[in-house]
Amino acid sequence: MYIVGIDIGKNNHEATIIDDKGSIIGKSVKFTNSHSGGNKLIEHIHKHIYDSEVIFGLEATGHYWLSLYSFLLEKGYTINVINPIQSDSFRNLYIRQTKNDTKDSFIIAEVIRFGKFTNTKLCEDKLLALRQLCRYRLSLTTEVSELKCRIITVLDQVFPEYEKLFSDTWGSSSKALLEKYQTPEEILALDINELAKLLKTNSRGQLGLNKAGQIQDAAKKYLWN
Repeated sequence: MYIVGIDIGKNNHEATIIDDKGSIIGKSVKFTNSHSGGNKLIEHIHKHIYDSEVIFGLEATGHYWLSLYSFLLEKGYTINVINPIQSDSFRNLYIRQTKNDTKDSFIIAEVIRFGKFTNTKLCEDKLLALRQLCRYRLSLTTEVSELKCRIITVLDQVFPEYEKLFSDTWGSSSKALLEKYQTPEEILALDINELAKLLKTNSRGQLGLNKAGQIQDAAKKYLWN
């Protein structure tokens, strides 16, 4: 049986193959954190050990290991995910004149060979994917909130009365208006009937000429103050 130790990185990973005696098979291989990079790893393994039984070891480094883990799991391989603390204890035992990445991937493979590790508990692959999507949605929501705050800050400077004109600044009618006209001057220059039509279309008929008049009156007050 062979063991493949993988040193996880943000953009690139490094893998080293060893046999059951700890001898390195071939050279280590560097591959990108992508689907094509995963295929490169598989090709490298087949080139050196053909269809021999192989297990993988990698560290749970941030979230960068998840894509590779899912890729290997889908292909039916056995993957041992370990905490970096477990491999740290092995590092002082090896004084090899090799590159750091190569050394790290070798040490991870050695941790698996000696069996001095406990697997990080993982949920099902679909649940992992769902967790990543939830985190991504949260990051997008946070980003949207920050952008809204920036827009309000600018709007308070160029047209402070605008905030009181709509119950929701981010409602359909308000957004449609702001997409085309951002200043009191632009709103006043707009024909009131055209403004009413824009509001009626985006409010499904709830707003119209009356609201258009209120908006232009607010714009006049700001400019005349």
